[in-house]
Order: sequence, then C-alpha cells, then structure tokens
Amino acid sequence: MRGAMLVDVLVGSVIALLAIVLAARAFVATLGLQRSAAAGAEAEQAALFAAFAIGEAAASAGAGIVAAAPSLDSCPAATDIAQSLHPVSVLIADSGRSDQPDTLTVRRVLQARIAAPAAVADASAAGAPLSVRSPDGFAPGDRVIAIGRDGTCTSGTISTATARAGGITELGYSDAAYAMPATGIVLNLGPAAAASTLRLDVAAGSLRSTDLSNGDVPNPLVANVVNIKFQYGVDRNGDGTLDDWLAADVGSGMDAASVLAASSTTLARIVAIRVGVVARSESIDPQATSPFRWVLFDCALVASEACPGRIEGSIAAAPAGGYRYSTRELVIPLYNTLWNRPA
Repeated sequence: MRGAMLVDVLVGSVIALLAIVLAARAFVATLGLQRSAAAGAEAEQAALFAAFAIGEAAASAGAGIVAAAPSLDSCPAATDIAQSLHPVSVLIADSGRSDQPDTLTVRRVLQARIAAPAAVADASAAGAPLSVRSPDGFAPGDRVIAIGRDGTCTSGTISTATARAGGITELGYSDAAYAMPATGIVLNLGPAAAASTLRLDVAAGSLRSTDLSNGDVPNPLVANVVNIKFQYGVDRNGDGTLDDWLAADVGSGMDAASVLAASSTTLARIVAIRVGVVARSESIDPQATSPFRWVLFDCALVASEACPGRIEGSIAAAPAGGYRYSTRELVIPLYNTLWNRPA
C-alpha cells in the first residue's frame, strides 16, 4: 500500500480552506441578516411604545372639562395653555416643518369624587370662602376653577373643605380675589399635584412628558424617537362624524393661537387626533446604507400626493452603516368630546 503523496495533502488542504472560506462567508451573511432583523425589531418596538404612550395620555383629554365647556366659555382666553381657563382639551403646536417634531398638550380632570361642576350655593364676597352644593366632592389640596359665568373666573387650590348642613361644603381656596355670584359653578380638577395639563414632545431623540400644571421638568418616556406629527380630526357640520384632518397651522385656522381663543362650540368639533411616529433602532446596522424615506398619513389614491394631510420626509444615508427606522400611525378618538357634545 502507498501512503498519501505531498500533492494529495496539498489538494486536501486547499479543499478544506475553501470549505472554511465558504462557511465563513455564510456565517457573516447570516450575522448581517440577524443584525438587520434585530435593528428593525428595535425600531418597531420604539415606534409602538411611543404610539402607546401618546394614545394613553391623549385618550383622557377633556375628561371633566368638556362637560363644563359652555361655562368655561365665559372665562378669558390666554396664550399659554397652562394658564388658560378656556375649555381647551387638546392643543397641537405645529413645528412648521415635516422633519421637525410637533408638540401635543392634553388637559383633563383627574378627580374621582365628582364628575361634573358643583353649583355655588350662595354668593360670596371677594376673599370669602365659597359654598358649593357638594357633600364630598372636594378635599384640601384639590385644584379648582371658580366660574362666575359672568366673565369672572379664578383658579386656586383648596385649603379647607368644611361640611355644612344640607349637603353644602364651604371651601377656602388660594385665589378668592373675586366675588362669586350664586349662579356660579366650581370645577374640581383633582389633586393639585396631579398632571391635569400634560405636554408630550420630542427632544434629543426621546419622547417626553411634562406636567405643565405644576411646572415639573420633562420626564423621558420612550427613547429613539426621531419625529412625531399630530393633526386634528374635525367634524365640520356637527353631525358627530369626522370630516377632515387638519394640520395645526395658520392656513387651516387651527394654529395654537386660534385654538386657545376658540369658543366651546368650535372646540367641540375636534373629535379625534391623528398621530404619526418615526422611530429608530438602538443599534447601528452596517447594512443600512441607503436613505430612509418615510411617509405618514398616506391613503389609497393613485396620486398619493393628494392625500389629505399626507406628510413625507427623508433621513440621509449613512455610507458606513446607520440606524433602521420604522413608522407607526394612530387615530385617537376624543371620547370625552364625543360623549359630551352639546345637544
């Protein structure tokens, strides 16, 4: 028998090396696909979490406020929603550019003890406590709006709540600067420490919430959020059905200043909010080298540019590899507005 020749050994070595090279290439390709899939999943999760956080906050917009809207109509408007006593439930601040995030502010009553404003039992002089027809709807530390329905409105925090006979409670509160007629009402916004006015925005790649009612610092909610866009869903003819999606700009008449000054009748026409989110992955994918073109609020029209409210943009390419991106859209019905519409 003859042993292996040197040529046989060399040929075997070459075949083994080729097999190793092919296996390595397959491994590298599989690893690249795995990285791309993981980055895509990260972007999907960030977009989903951001949409959920926005939806949860915005769904409560108008709770307690819409029911008192006709009375709050008499309160003076303000340019700052945190200071406004007008019946504004949601406010969109448009960034003016498709590639810059918008801001959404929601207002709601966070009070479990009373579902509607309480009637004033007796007229009170400036600086005197208020008497309201509510046996247990108020407690010290609650933030209230006293509405005279004559243009006199004050907001303050209850210091004392003393029960009187006949289901009447006497309230001492921090801003009793005006006389209150017997025709007035008092709206309880809930504990003063609660976030009755909440702003949602994006900064440094994070979705944040800020309690404007207490002047708190922003609280990060979801990381890796690139852009958020909001639009109003408007019922133009008052039949309870959404008719149009409108951007919050001067051209639509729904810019922030106009909404803050609008009457309760106009505000009741805002029946939904449309949300678009653009999010990115946490990790960089070396294979993501192409620009990412995103579209929000698209429709089935052949000429998609004609879709109402359609927004598009592009994120520049990263030749050495970049993030994966994902979009998510959400429609939030404003149930408090729909359920408390004026007859």
